[in-house]
Amino acid sequence: MACCLAILLGTAMGALCWQEPEGLFERFHAHMKSEQRRLPEYVCTQTVERFQRSGPEEAWRKSDTLRFDVALVGDQELYGKAGSGQFFDQSLADVVRSGVVSTGRFGLLARQVLDITTTKYRYKGLNERAGRPAHEYGFDVPAAQSNYSLRSGKLELPVSFQGQFWVDTGTLDLRRLELQAYDIPEKLGLAEAGTSLVYERTNMDGEPLLLPVSGEVMVVTAAGLENLNRTKVGGCRRYQTESKVRFAGDSEVEAGPAGVPKPILLPVGVMLEITLEEGLDLEKTVAGQTFKARLTRDIKDGERVIIPQGSVVEGEIVHWERETTPFLLYEIGLELHSLDLAGRSIPFAATMEEAGPASGLIRQSKRMDPEFNRRRTARMSILVRKVQRGQGYLHWDGRRGPVPRGLKMKWKVIAERE
Repeated sequence: MACCLAILLGTAMGALCWQEPEGLFERFHAHMKSEQRRLPEYVCTQTVERFQRSGPEEAWRKSDTLRFDVALVGDQELYGKAGSGQFFDQSLADVVRSGVVSTGRFGLLARQVLDITTTKYRYKGLNERAGRPAHEYGFDVPAAQSNYSLRSGKLELPVSFQGQFWVDTGTLDLRRLELQAYDIPEKLGLAEAGTSLVYERTNMDGEPLLLPVSGEVMVVTAAGLENLNRTKVGGCRRYQTESKVRFAGDSEVEAGPAGVPKPILLPVGVMLEITLEEGLDLEKTVAGQTFKARLTRDIKDGERVIIPQGSVVEGEIVHWERETTPFLLYEIGLELHSLDLAGRSIPFAATMEEAGPASGLIRQSKRMDPEFNRRRTARMSILVRKVQRGQGYLHWDGRRGPVPRGLKMKWKVIAERE
């Protein structure tokens, strides 16, 4: 491949040409194919910081932080809670449920770009990336051959995309990949969408593996709302030997000696009254963070005490969002997953019924009709924005400081958790 650009030098016309080194792309393509064949051996943890702003003149406002595990299995990427060893049995977008979520970046995006049967390439010359010389290529993938999809609500469509990538001159490693969607269908309600990924060697059990270690995803809606996701990848490990991977909800039966204690199941409908063991510093809280609480009342089955008061309850922050208008406001999603009884973990699922009282809690109203009391106390009410089964959401006034240790909550058990 060759590309020439005509330039005017004084009164003379010259030509500046970029000549692709012979066999370069073929050698790079074979090298990357070999690297990609090793990716299914690993699972890594992604940390995604999500930002929003209403226009390019405004500063970015951090919405929340997500953490999850990702692995490449066959022709799909699988996602699960960080460190759980389980994959979700639904899409990541359905799990997160709000905001911009990007998938297919761990290994599938580079695989699509390097599919020589669907992608058109153009050598753009010798450049530099991360302080090292690198060959630059442009590429284009039409919608008919694209695996790059954009989703808005429940609508998901493949789109055309184009961009560039840089190849290290010495190692032939992919250094950086950038792409932008074009001809986005109007019904998606999106004006722009782009992705950039930075690749580096990551030492894995003494073996250097080429992975996308960081990246950004930018999506702009037709109404001008800008969304930015910044991703970092780490904690990679071989899942065949170090992680036991299965789909959430899969049953698993293991042989054991006679006399194994019968599993304890919490009765559906029983109410758990708990208090937080530690406060939540909302500026440091991230989705995926665990927390502990304690029972303040015995759990009984009739007159029999199943779980005594003081037992530890474990849970996870599943959502964190920060807003600055009309004042500093946090939305914190919680999920309980197990009780500890004398070293035995008892899994369960529950929905939060009540929290507080606490000065920072913002009362949630389930109807639009205004209500007044005789004192007409200055209390803010908001409409419930999420209906969450198996979770609970706190809306917290950031002016009141962190969520305190000892915050009281009531949760209703809905089922045992796999």
